[in-house]
Amino acid sequence: MKKFWLIVSIWCMLLLLGCGVMLLFFAPKDTTYSASENRMLEPFPEVGVRSLLSGEFSVSFENWLSDRFFGRDRWIAIADRIDSRLSLLSNADRGKLAAMDTQIDETEAEPSDVPQVTDAAAVTPESSAAPTPTPVPERTSAPSKDAMQPVTVLTHTPAPSMARTPLLDYDKAKDTDKQSFAAVKLIRYDGSEEQISKYQKWHIRHAASQFNRLAALLPEGGHMYVALTQRSEHVIQYSAALDKYKAYVSEAEDYLEPLLDERISVFRTMDILEPHIRAGEYVYLKTDHHWTIRGAYYLHQAMIEAQGLKAVPFEDYRITRQPGTFTGLNYKIVADLLPPDTTDYVEMVEPGIPYRFYRVNDIDTLTEYPLNNPDEQGYQAILWLNMRPWKMIRTYQNTGRKMLLICDSMGMAFAPFMANYYDEVHVVRPHETYYSAAQAGGTIKEYIDHYGIDDIYVVQGAFFTADLYRKTLDVSIGDGK
Repeated sequence: MKKFWLIVSIWCMLLLLGCGVMLLFFAPKDTTYSASENRMLEPFPEVGVRSLLSGEFSVSFENWLSDRFFGRDRWIAIADRIDSRLSLLSNADRGKLAAMDTQIDETEAEPSDVPQVTDAAAVTPESSAAPTPTPVPERTSAPSKDAMQPVTVLTHTPAPSMARTPLLDYDKAKDTDKQSFAAVKLIRYDGSEEQISKYQKWHIRHAASQFNRLAALLPEGGHMYVALTQRSEHVIQYSAALDKYKAYVSEAEDYLEPLLDERISVFRTMDILEPHIRAGEYVYLKTDHHWTIRGAYYLHQAMIEAQGLKAVPFEDYRITRQPGTFTGLNYKIVADLLPPDTTDYVEMVEPGIPYRFYRVNDIDTLTEYPLNNPDEQGYQAILWLNMRPWKMIRTYQNTGRKMLLICDSMGMAFAPFMANYYDEVHVVRPHETYYSAAQAGGTIKEYIDHYGIDDIYVVQGAFFTADLYRKTLDVSIGDGK
């Protein structure tokens, strides 16, 4: 009998060993998105002496292992059904809780053919008061709509709003604080707070170091502008109960700004957009996690007017609206917070000035495209959302300045508005799905040097939540760090 159980034990150990080997060889090693959990799954950790000695590898490996067990999605679905049957929460309560999660962009195929731009119904935009700008170096002359004049940039920087201690040469392996957070909160009228999302502070420290490295690549007189955008489901949770909440507060910018070089200005996007949200303007899509071009316009307006320029009115852009409406993937998350049968529509924007739009490969290989891709449904139509690796809007403004926009999908709606103030607007999306070093033909430093980039803008919604952006940027900056 003892021999029988010994044999059974040995076979069980061999079976478990075999499953472990199969898991190591066949389980995905890259970060992937889990639709059932609305989050990124852990990638296989990098193996190195420092990660092994610091214990970071064992922690990361355990997280990867727990994310990759066989039949994971099926077991999670079963557990969710059981939890739903036993839960005392209403559907509305579950919807509000789901709205606190953070989802990444959907992965789309790279564009191949160039469609013809078709006419769409013109849209009459709304006007609104300009948001309060953040102090940044001023430009001494503003571009005119009729005759653009060269723009001169002052070399002095006004005193920062808070003491700065720039974070340089960040080493993730030596960062022992991986548990503290910067919260995003809703403030009730009675003064109490409700946290709806949070950012890990070590992610912000990592990003701050990268922003400082990018700013160091700029020439004298260059400046960098950073804005963290929120996702639609968080905004909807706020806008759906304006009688309950009086403010939307993010601690991320407060934590980030003191870590940055004085040549970097931080813009608090929700402070800029909140008056428009409370006024009921269509600045965020309802069923999709992106903002609209109107939301992007207000951020651009704040950034431009903080530089001493007059922002071109929204009405001066060419706005076309996609025929029909659509329902985005976020609808299942926020359905209980919206009126029944809520749908969205997408507007596409073009500058009201002469321009050309290019896809850029190998740094200087240009292929001309129409600015937007109206054959795509929803937000994917805006600025060829998932085109890689570089994009460029070239204008004839003779401002003498060029800019680089580093962004996720949120920045696609932002880029066209900047064409009025720069001769060239370059766009890169530092995510391994949308950026290929082989296609890029060089690092960001080489790209900046080649085109003579003066200013950098970062408009990003996922930088503090998706490790892939920071990981890709680490190796693509090209500053030798």
